Amino acid sequence: MATLTAEQIEQKKLRLKQLAEEMKALKDELVEAGAWPLDEADLDQAAGGVRAPIQYFRR
Repeated sequence: MATLTAEQIEQKKLRLKQLAEEMKALKDELVEAGAWPLDEADLDQAAGGVRAPIQYFRR
């Protein structure tokens, strides 16, 4: 297990917060463009046409 200094922990928390904000902004843009949520056919193609096991539990 990695040992981090208090300063490193704070830097990582700040970076995580920044990334979360960036992710939300990107998702909001996709929603506004009508491209979110992703279409099931698009997800199938992204996975190479193979459904991920988790999808079997969503039924």
